[in-house]
Amino acid sequence: MSPVLSGVLQFLALFVALGLAYRPLGDYMARVYSSDKHLRVEKWIYKAIGANPSTEMRWPAYLRGVLA
Repeated sequence: MSPVLSGVLQFLALFVALGLAYRPLGDYMARVYSSDKHLRVEKWIYKAIGANPSTEMRWPAYLRGVLA
């Protein structure tokens, strides 16, 4: 098999895989990121680090998180 044909087939396989996965994956991500519910493990982590997940993060806190 020539390298060009191999590349084209790989591109087509990736394109088809993304085409099949975008809707269920997008729905899942929208549900996860817009939900107000938190898992038990997440609640423990929030409590351990002293974070309040229901408030907006201000820029100084965001900067500390990025630098950490």
